[in-house]
Amino acid sequence: MSLKSQPVTLLDMQRWFSADRMDTYVRSAQATDCDAIDLYVWNGRISKALLEDIAHVEVLLRNFISVRLAKACGHDDWYKDDERFRFNSSRTRRFENSITEIEQQIRHAGKQVTPGRVIADMSLGSWCFLLSSRLEQTVWKSLRDPANGGMPNYQPRKRAIFESHVKMMRDLRNRLSHQEHIVLDAFADENRYLDEQYANLDWIARSIDPKAADWIRSQSRVPLLRSLRPSNA
Repeated sequence: MSLKSQPVTLLDMQRWFSADRMDTYVRSAQATDCDAIDLYVWNGRISKALLEDIAHVEVLLRNFISVRLAKACGHDDWYKDDERFRFNSSRTRRFENSITEIEQQIRHAGKQVTPGRVIADMSLGSWCFLLSSRLEQTVWKSLRDPANGGMPNYQPRKRAIFESHVKMMRDLRNRLSHQEHIVLDAFADENRYLDEQYANLDWIARSIDPKAADWIRSQSRVPLLRSLRPSNA
């Protein structure tokens, strides 16, 4: 059965999604002389396109880290090697607890616990943690060690710079996953923000593998969707 299209008004959108939420789109639409509903739809589409790119970069990142740490310690379940990498401090065993929780969830789903499944379920926050200053002499040292594969495409070799870029990706993903808006009141600010976020994803991927970065960029829907943004600005 086909659904008949019915006219939707801004009042409908405010009733369905709240006036507070729609205010952002109303202000931005007024600034760029376009329709707030069209802008709301576009925001959802470009958000999903950015999440696609983030997914590619996140998996690239976790595979890069996982391969090198496994090589460093000689086993695939490197996340259990606290003696070598010192994931857990004397005050907290947060990393160990997160791994235990992941393993419990895998068992609860009726699946066998394997390193691949555990690594796939680790959050982006966990990968950020592995890049933190506290683990610079263990994890970061292992990541840039040529014997483990090294970081030939990241010549600065500065942990803090690399971490800041990954944190920026994490913050964007969190924002998009919580359905926050990409559109901004000022069109120039919005363009600048999207330029920075898109460039950041490319920077991370390129620092790991330029060929992978080229492929991710070639698959991205973000440039096309940006060109289709409702605007007469």
